[in-house]
Amino acid sequence: MKIPSRQERSEEGAILILALVVVTTVALVVGAVLTQGAGSLAATVGLRSVSESSYAADGAAQIAINNLRTGYGFEGNPNQAAFNNSLDGSGCFGQDGSANPISTLTLDGFYPTSGAAPTSAVVACAGVDGTGMQGSPVPINNANKPGYAIVTLGGPLTTTDVLKVRGGVYSNSSVNGPVEVDAGGLWANGSCTQAVATPKNCNTGNTIADPNYASDLNGTIPAWQKPPTSCTSGVAVFEPGYYDNSATLTTATDLCATAWFKPGTYYFDFHNDGCANVCPSGLFPGDNIWRINGGNVVGGTPIDANGNIIARPTTNPTYPGACQSPITDTSAVGVQFVFGGSSRLYVDQDSHVELCGSYHANRPPIELYGLKTGSTPTSAVANDLAVGSVPTPGNFTGATANNLALGGGAATWLTTSASRQSTTLTAQGFPAASSIPAGSVLSAATLRVRHADADGTSNSQATARVTFGSATTAAINVPISASLTTSNIAITGGDLTTLQRAVNENGYTGATVAYTANARRNNATTTLDALVLDLTYYVPVLRGQEGTCVATGTTCPLVDMKNGNNKILFYLQGTTYAPLSYINILLGNFSAEVAKFGVVARELRFSITNGNPSWTGPIFEIPDNSPGYGYENTTVDLKVHLCPGVASGCTTSAPVALTARVQLWDPTGEPVPLKRQITILSWSEQR
Repeated sequence: MKIPSRQERSEEGAILILALVVVTTVALVVGAVLTQGAGSLAATVGLRSVSESSYAADGAAQIAINNLRTGYGFEGNPNQAAFNNSLDGSGCFGQDGSANPISTLTLDGFYPTSGAAPTSAVVACAGVDGTGMQGSPVPINNANKPGYAIVTLGGPLTTTDVLKVRGGVYSNSSVNGPVEVDAGGLWANGSCTQAVATPKNCNTGNTIADPNYASDLNGTIPAWQKPPTSCTSGVAVFEPGYYDNSATLTTATDLCATAWFKPGTYYFDFHNDGCANVCPSGLFPGDNIWRINGGNVVGGTPIDANGNIIARPTTNPTYPGACQSPITDTSAVGVQFVFGGSSRLYVDQDSHVELCGSYHANRPPIELYGLKTGSTPTSAVANDLAVGSVPTPGNFTGATANNLALGGGAATWLTTSASRQSTTLTAQGFPAASSIPAGSVLSAATLRVRHADADGTSNSQATARVTFGSATTAAINVPISASLTTSNIAITGGDLTTLQRAVNENGYTGATVAYTANARRNNATTTLDALVLDLTYYVPVLRGQEGTCVATGTTCPLVDMKNGNNKILFYLQGTTYAPLSYINILLGNFSAEVAKFGVVARELRFSITNGNPSWTGPIFEIPDNSPGYGYENTTVDLKVHLCPGVASGCTTSAPVALTARVQLWDPTGEPVPLKRQITILSWSEQR
């Protein structure tokens, strides 16, 4: 046996150490590799789970969107898939067998997973405010609508029946009666015990300011208009302008089956109340109330039952929908009824009224406006109106304009017989220096005659007839005088009314005076030295409601209606702004919202009379702000609640895995399967 040398033993130890190092290194490397492999496997499993959730959420949203597009899977009629609000009675996913809206889509076990059970989901759908039937087909913003559906600036909001409101209520007084606000809150300076709203704030002690909307008059009174006196295909056609006589307006409104007020601005300032100077009873009989006595009244651009613009309304218009509404069309051109002074409107039994305002992007579409302030009419005079020409001198010699002027010469007539004889001189002209427009009120007219008659007896009684336009007075006696004298002949009574009507309807553009001289004496001279007119008149001005009975109580409501079972249809397609006025709305037969763009008044009273209204939604409202979607365009939010590994029973309490905002376009405004177009506005996954 050989014994290893020291050198050999040394080499073996080194090899052992080297082997240990190699083994340790390999072990560490293998351990690291094994550890990394285990981590990668866990990451792979986790990533697969995340991907499954993402894919499942995407898939659930896609199923919901496809169902919205096609109507597939809806219970009941698939055409009922729509707008998800209480106005149309259906939900995003149709209705159940009891006609309840369905706004969630349950997808049990729809997505297979790598686990033991598939994934389920629930997709919740909610309509976006201001779109679909909740909104307007036109852009609505804070600039072109009031802040509240009803504002009373000085008196209470009072109702004896349930008054449903959408858009909020603010009263600087109290809210009396059962007012129900379904969107927007309620604020009252005083009590509001019976009101239902969220939020509801009574006895706040706070008031809201008058928005001070401007009228379309822009401070200028429009041209005077005479109401129509005949029908066109059963329709009385009214032109925009100034109307000052409630009696003639009422007569014209009753003239035909339908009264149509063409688009434009109307100023109603009636002079029938016996006021000083500008309200002569002979010209303006009755009171200051325009009465609609059972016919149709349409204000604005007329449309047919399909919404197409037509030349004029029919004799049996569709209500609501007789005129183009600023709530549905940005091109709507309507009316604005401006009421001044103590002028008022009364709607009687069986009357049907619809007024449509004009759409504006920057101000409300006001269709009825109560003018707060104005000016007081002041008199003007047109004196010394002189003859311009003498087309018919009769037997007078020297009958020239100069000789019949003050300070001029004279015209004379020398009689040639002792028998009774007469001659007539006709003078024209008498122009006024300032324009006297139609709508003016003539308060006084005086004919000044400087004359000397053939003798001082009744045989030489002279007469004069004064003509304005086509209106002529009766023969007016000229005082008898044998010597040269000036007679100031005030035109009064029916003769003055004749001239007042002519000026009111046509303005004053000059006059004609027919002067008839009489004599029963031979070789006698009648002298006509001057023929002059003096006029006192008032031109139209804007008169505000301030200080009138309209602004001081409830005895003169700006809008009033027959009480009882009146069967009135009354629709205001626009904003009513009458901050000084009391408005009394008494309805029974309405079938839609009464005022769709807000009411601002001093005081408002509402009552459902003995009729049978078919409308159960809001009666007063304002549209929601919108980006301009509308009836055809509906936007909904889809929230996907995901339940991984749950085969069924997923609920909306599960976490939201994805939110999508989807725009639905229905070309006809109604959801029709396979016709609806879909646009994805946003798509956001929650991790």
